Amino acid sequence: MAAFPFAPHVLPLPDKTPHTVCLALVGDLDHEVGDEVLRQVLHALRGGEDVRDLRLDCQDLGAVDSAGLAVLLQIHRHTSADETGFHLDHVGPRLERLLRITGTYEYLTTPQQAAPSAGPTGAAGAAGAAGAAEEDSGTLDSGA
Repeated sequence: MAAFPFAPHVLPLPDKTPHTVCLALVGDLDHEVGDEVLRQVLHALRGGEDVRDLRLDCQDLGAVDSAGLAVLLQIHRHTSADETGFHLDHVGPRLERLLRITGTYEYLTTPQQAAPSAGPTGAAGAAGAAGAAEEDSGTLDSGA
């Protein structure tokens, strides 16, 4: 898996609960490395067995630009579409400030719970989450 030498690493962390993928984002998340980070996270999600939750640890995340924010939003959309829970852990002050300025703080930091196993409620939850992503996207565009 070739990555830019200065790319943030997406490092696997031990998962404490079954069906959870835990990853650490390390380094800057910007326009130069965003596509690679997205690819690595989605690869980790597809590689897990019956993944129900994704936890991204941001403790060692450096600078995040608008392209990096777009990557986080894309990951959130993928997990919503797959009815997978999404969690940002250890959001530092710089990332928190960016998320608050762009109006995405609550959207990305409020734990998104995995949908219950197959059933009518799960499909409705996914539709609601997808609608929220579209609404937030509009907020992001109007705030920029």
